[in-house]
Amino acid sequence: MPTLTGDSVRLLLEQVAIDVESNKDFLCDLDGEVGDGDHGVSMTIGMRAVRRAMDDLPPDPSVEQAFQAASDAYAIEVGATIGPLYEVAFAAAAQACSGKADVSSVSDWVQIYQAMFDAIQQLGGAELGDKTLLDSFHPAIEKLASLEGQDLVPSLEQAAVTARQAAEATKDLKPMKGRASRLADRAVGHQDAGATSLAIILESVAAFAANVRS
Repeated sequence: MPTLTGDSVRLLLEQVAIDVESNKDFLCDLDGEVGDGDHGVSMTIGMRAVRRAMDDLPPDPSVEQAFQAASDAYAIEVGATIGPLYEVAFAAAAQACSGKADVSSVSDWVQIYQAMFDAIQQLGGAELGDKTLLDSFHPAIEKLASLEGQDLVPSLEQAAVTARQAAEATKDLKPMKGRASRLADRAVGHQDAGATSLAIILESVAAFAANVRS
């Protein structure tokens, strides 16, 4: 089983940033179907800032420091709606990891993801079914929680698969938040960009963990 120390999480967040940016055009295309088409750009701005923040961390940072640096990066760089959501999400992840030398169990990541989910929901005010990133995040967390006590990598992978499937299923939902909500029923049939970028993040986390040597 991989051991994910603070330095591992620093590298993990760098890889997440790379993977999100590589999907910039795809995310913009999805967002353009029902919104203003800038989701991929906003996420890329934030994730580039995250990469710079990871470079600025001291040697052997704590897990908490790595997540907090990602939060600070979003706070400084992203003015779009998604910016504050990821700012509070990464800050909540940092708090969930306070005092931990590593985050190497399924339980650790359930706590991280749940803290992020709760922070996003509290700030954004969305409910499940509103066609937001919560609709891919919640089922992924439920899947991961059902696997507590099992090996980390396959559990993260199953959670990521669940998130991707749930993101694709947002096509069937009517948006209740953001610009897309103005389209109401006309947005049905279109996949939510925020739910999709969240799934990409969880896929990146799982892939990184799979490549970490114990």
